[in-house]
Amino acid sequence: MPGWKSDIRGITNYEELPVECRNYIEAIEQEIEAPITMVSNGPGRHEIIHRKSKFSK
Repeated sequence: MPGWKSDIRGITNYEELPVECRNYIEAIEQEIEAPITMVSNGPGRHEIIHRKSKFSK
């Protein structure tokens, strides 16, 4: 899969992530057939992006 070279630190909204990053997350979600509702973008607990998944019930 294509990667991305942009810095995602500080992004708090899933839609603001690079499209390649979102595609990667969604491909993993499809493979595991389970929702990914949190994405970490740094080492801190506050650096978590919460997202709604199409796999969420």
